[in-house]
Amino acid sequence: MSKKCEICGKSPITGHTVSHSHRKTNRRFLPNLHKTKVMIDGKIKVMRVCTDCLNKYKV
Repeated sequence: MSKKCEICGKSPITGHTVSHSHRKTNRRFLPNLHKTKVMIDGKIKVMRVCTDCLNKYKV
């Protein structure tokens, strides 16, 4: 299952972990996703939604 918000499409991005000696190692920044039940066309559907969308759209 992809780590992607089903409303806004937010997905993981890549970057670096920077140590005290300034060595850089690769890492991923994952979106904060939650499974929520949403009523769409009279049917309940389980969606993976980021917390930003939960607050914006009151899903």
